Amino acid sequence: MVAVSEGDIAAARERFFADETVESGVREQVLTSWQRCRSLGLSPERAPYVYHPDVDMDGRLVRAARPVLDQLESQLSGIKVSALLFDEKARILRRSGGEPEILRLLDDLPALPGFGCAEQIIGTNGTGTALVERRPALIRGREHFAESLRLLACAGAPIRDPISGRILGILDLTCLDRDADPAMLGLVTEAAVRIERRLFEQTSERERALLRAFLDATHRAGVVPVDLLPTHDRLRLLEKATELISIGHVGVAMVQLSGGRAATLRCRSVDDLAGGSGIAVEAVIDGSPAGHVASGEPRAGSPALIGRSAPAAVLKAATPTVCAPLAATEGWLLAVSEPGIGRLALQARERLGLLCEAGARIGTTLEVTRTAEELTEIAVPRFADYAAVDVPAWVPRGREPSAPDAGLFRIALAAVRPGSSLYGIGSLIHPLPSTPHARCLATGQPVLEPALETVFGWMAQDPERGQKVCEQGVHSLLAVPMQARGVTLGVVSFYRAQHTGPFEDDDVTLAAELVSRAAVCMDNARRYTREHTMSLELERAAESLKQSLESQRRFTTDASHELRTPLAGLRAQLEEAQLHPGETDLGELLDHALGDVDRLQALVTDLLLLAKIGVMPASALEHVDLARLAETETARRTGDSHPIRLDLRDGVMVDAVPIQIVRLLHNLLDNAHRHAASGVTVGVHRVGDRAELTVTDDGPGVPEAERDHIFERFARLDTARSRNQGGSGLGLAISRDIAHAHHGTLHVEEAPAHGARFVLRLPLS
Repeated sequence: MVAVSEGDIAAARERFFADETVESGVREQVLTSWQRCRSLGLSPERAPYVYHPDVDMDGRLVRAARPVLDQLESQLSGIKVSALLFDEKARILRRSGGEPEILRLLDDLPALPGFGCAEQIIGTNGTGTALVERRPALIRGREHFAESLRLLACAGAPIRDPISGRILGILDLTCLDRDADPAMLGLVTEAAVRIERRLFEQTSERERALLRAFLDATHRAGVVPVDLLPTHDRLRLLEKATELISIGHVGVAMVQLSGGRAATLRCRSVDDLAGGSGIAVEAVIDGSPAGHVASGEPRAGSPALIGRSAPAAVLKAATPTVCAPLAATEGWLLAVSEPGIGRLALQARERLGLLCEAGARIGTTLEVTRTAEELTEIAVPRFADYAAVDVPAWVPRGREPSAPDAGLFRIALAAVRPGSSLYGIGSLIHPLPSTPHARCLATGQPVLEPALETVFGWMAQDPERGQKVCEQGVHSLLAVPMQARGVTLGVVSFYRAQHTGPFEDDDVTLAAELVSRAAVCMDNARRYTREHTMSLELERAAESLKQSLESQRRFTTDASHELRTPLAGLRAQLEEAQLHPGETDLGELLDHALGDVDRLQALVTDLLLLAKIGVMPASALEHVDLARLAETETARRTGDSHPIRLDLRDGVMVDAVPIQIVRLLHNLLDNAHRHAASGVTVGVHRVGDRAELTVTDDGPGVPEAERDHIFERFARLDTARSRNQGGSGLGLAISRDIAHAHHGTLHVEEAPAHGARFVLRLPLS
């Protein structure tokens, strides 16, 4: 590793973020990582550590690594270095060792179990970069992309499955940059090798026998085993050999190794006595002469380190015959297999693992939306680069199936990178009949489109959006119907982008199985939502009925009293006139009688209005400009004892029944004029997402203890609300009921100077 000074790195970093060419001053590995981070839109000023509650803190990797970490912690005792173990997604599983200073810094980041350090989230770092590049990485100081990490030095090494070669996690040594030493990289790599050995000891006896048979066969043939190389170079060679065998490649390929070395892989066809054919791969380091594989010996289909089970005897019989033993720097046999076997075996293992994980992670809650999110999180990035779930509105609401032409709502979307032009969460989509999604829903069968940009129906749905999606590299679509118990709940869309191959026919079966498992969980969540909603509605109905009966009882008592009083007075006057007709002034009697009749009529009208409030149909709602309504209604009033001042803001729109809002305003104005000393003010304003109508008087105000009481039916304040002032005791009760029927509120508060200020708040249109 070429040493680079801190000043050179700072200068190169400044040129990089100024979009200037960086030709020196920073290592190529670091510069390449910076470029990846910039392409993802990451910011060096912010490193968003994300906590993952589902991390397995006691899995196979942790159990294998525990003794190694304990030993490493004892070795690092007294040294300002902390060891961190990560899983295959760069999420912290365990943290060991470290002096207080480095531990405090890690706590502040935070770098604690459950938090993630993936390169695509926090930028260049020893863990995330080692995972992306699949090789050890030492990132120091300002080589980190994020400013928050510039005080640290991190050395990370991948931990691979000794059988499949798949990366299971990362081991990382972290310290302050001033305390860093290049030897950290060798130390962490050696510790990762020890963990891999313990993982190998945990593998099944069959896999171990398979590996031993291969190594034994290569030794018997005089072939030097590949584990003379460092682990990461050995596994890189084996991964490349697997790839070449899977595609049936015959020829030469180059593989870059650590330390500036290179390996030449020679792939040749080999035949057995029965006429079968296979591929043998040899490796030559630094251009040394290679041994050759004699034709006719290997048995096609006998894999080595490819993942297919075979008895040791078969493997030994399949070992190619090498003409002469090879020196340590000469060519050696890497693998022998039938073309395609390696790829299929690895795919089968990955797909089985995906389905097993889906069974464990999908359906952990009884929430429709969360279940859809779990499905997309499982699929991305292991199966697709983007995954989306679209369902009709009745699904998340827990209802039974309704008309299918209402469109689909996108309730979940997962992506390998943010900023895609696909429809976002919450979008309402009406698929055209020619789109893959509509065909999928109509037939109930998955629809595979390996070349998306050529699909006319998909592009016709939204040409501009479709063009942007294709320009971002999305090229393949697999749409799968989500069905459970004979009900179609929606459609799941899987997309692949430019860095992955298109979907194939084999992917359809896997996607259908994955979606069918999620569909059952989603239908369970939908049914639970429906039952839960019905239960809550029944509880609310029972409580509402109880309150209604109690309110009706109180109201009947109060109303009968209020109606009896004017009736009793009217009866007394008439009986007095009947007994003493000569002493009765007929005009005065009629005036009193008509006054009582008017009062009874007003009372009955108010009672009827109370019964109607809240039962108006939705069609009665209109868009109402509160300022215009207030201006018009105040202009119509005549005979008011005090002037009305207006403080109105235009454009404050609400959905309301105009006649009811007018009645509410009149009630508030009548109340204000009865108590005002010199004037009344009507205001209309917008407050946040609410419309506010206020009526303010400069009277004595309402005591705080009475501010809720005055909205009760037939309530009056002893000092100011008597019957001889004309109040029925229902005006404010009617006003509050109107406010509640419009999903608003009505309350009274003290005016800024003095008096009472009644405030109506309604949702804006």
